[in-house]
Amino acid sequence: MNRRDFLKGAGAAAIVPAAIPSAIWGSAAANANAASEPAASRILPPIAAIVYDERYSDCKLFADALIRQGAVAFPANGDSAQLWYGSLRDHLARHAGRVAGLTTYADFSVSQACGRELNLATLYEGAHDARASRSVLTHRIRTRGDESEIAAAFANSRLPWAESLANALCRLPSTRDSALRNMATVTTPRSAGHPGYLTSWLLAAANV
Repeated sequence: MNRRDFLKGAGAAAIVPAAIPSAIWGSAAANANAASEPAASRILPPIAAIVYDERYSDCKLFADALIRQGAVAFPANGDSAQLWYGSLRDHLARHAGRVAGLTTYADFSVSQACGRELNLATLYEGAHDARASRSVLTHRIRTRGDESEIAAAFANSRLPWAESLANALCRLPSTRDSALRNMATVTTPRSAGHPGYLTSWLLAAANV
């Protein structure tokens, strides 16, 4: 099965979303029900795999950072459905863990749907949108827990944003929250070669 057939059969939208209302993406207060145990003291499930779009430098930086943490990278090659029904699924059968990605929105849609077949739910989603500016990249963040550490990653001027984000996702704690929320918006300079819109995401076991 290829990505086109998957999207067509699932009825998923294979286009980048239109402008998203700021009221939806706007900053929100931190989750009052966040777990009191510090994230640093938890044993977090590892990120076992990365799906990335090999055409873009931001995606490569993201993947390289997670490879250094022990994850295995899977280039989308324009067809993430083949990964999820082939080499990526085989890898996850042998190495349980989370799956991270920095891809087009279409590949995120496929990955989200295929992940559900393996009991994986979206723990984090980020939109990286430069369609309105040649110089500014707007990052809109949604998580099922506290987004503060992820938002802070974009302020790390020592590292490219994609690398800093990847490092932050390694430390994102599990949560029993069922819905993506705690939205925040931050901006950074637009990266060289950014295509206009990318989506970062993290899939984790749905029962935690």
